[in-house]
Formats: sequence, C-alpha cells, structure tokens
Amino acid sequence: MAIPKQIFQTFKTKKLPLITRYHIWNMRRKNPEYSYFFYDDHDIEQFLTEEFPPQYIESYHKLTIGAAKADFFRYAILYKKGGIYLDIDSCIIKPFRNFILESDEALISVERHKNLYVQWALIFNKEHPFLKKTLELMLDNINNHRYPNNIHATTGPTVFSKGITQSLAENPSIPFTLFGGIEFRGFLKFKYKLGKFFLYKKRSEHWKEQQLHQDIII
Repeated sequence: MAIPKQIFQTFKTKKLPLITRYHIWNMRRKNPEYSYFFYDDHDIEQFLTEEFPPQYIESYHKLTIGAAKADFFRYAILYKKGGIYLDIDSCIIKPFRNFILESDEALISVERHKNLYVQWALIFNKEHPFLKKTLELMLDNINNHRYPNNIHATTGPTVFSKGITQSLAENPSIPFTLFGGIEFRGFLKFKYKLGKFFLYKKRSEHWKEQQLHQDIII
C-alpha cells in the first residue's frame, strides 16, 4: 500500500509569519495531489486524546517545551495516519512525486552524524514498525524521566534512531528506503532562510536555550 498523500505540520499557534505561510503555499502548489493538515497545540491534544490510549496524552502533558511536543506529535500522527511530516521551518525543493515511489513504505535519511537518522522530515506509511518502536521508547524516556535536560535524547533524533536500529535488530526484513544526507539527497531543505528568526523572536524561546534552564519533563 502506498504512503498516503497527506502532509502534516505543527506549531504552537495558527498565527504564522508571512515567510512561513509562503513556504506552505509553495509546498502545496508543487504537490496538488496531497492534502494538507496543520495542527496547533489544541489540535494535537484533541488528536492524542481521541486516537490513543490515555497514557499517551498523559505523557504528552509531562513535556514542558514545544519542540519536544512537536516530536511526540510527528511520530504519533504518522503512525496513525501515514504520510509526510515536515518541520514548520523547513521546506521542499522538488515535488514529492519526484522521489516517493508507490512501492515505498518508509523513507529515511542519514544525519550529519552517521549514527543518527533525520526526523525533521518523516515519510511513512501508517503503523510502520519504526514509528511504533520510537513511540514505545519515547514514552519510556518521559515516564522514567531519563533525560531531563536533553530533548534530542528524550523525543528527538536519538530516540528515533534507536527506534530504527532496535526494530531492524528484531526484524531485518522491515521495509524502508534509505537516502543519504540531511536533506534527502537535496529533495528537501533543512531550515529555510530567516525561518527561525521570524518564528522565534527571542533566542530564549528556542528549545536549545530552553532545555538548558528548565526540566523538559515534569
């Protein structure tokens, strides 16, 4: 079964800067066959409450920083629905049809650090084993307060990469397509110019600063 033609993005509010709205418009223009869905914080809470057992929304509520909540959401939404997740400050270079095949079940790409996989963009069929394992590991991290000042390890690329490697260790035949490079061989763009500046007006609002001064799990 093909990866569903739907795109998901999230931010704390639906009030987005002009530059962000432009990149969303451009992505939708280049991919007219795709449906587009935007979730703010309220939408995410409603989705998790309706689609998952109670422990999921309970774990989500323990996270104190928006970036960690966005990590939680991306795995959950694609596990349930399948499709494409793209960070709100990232964009596309080429249409998805140019590199996503009808036979694909999952597309993953290697980070700059070779033991990590990209998760600012996720492309999966629903109920894929990599996402299931990642959700399990992430909930364990949150509920056991494993990394109180490390989003990367708790919900980010580290736990996602562990989900992949552990899944393949258990079942090497899990279907996936491997790309090279942080930008999926140049089909996608990690961080468009000035995106961070307009989305996070103060440096202190960015998650890398926040995790230094507060516990990311309550």
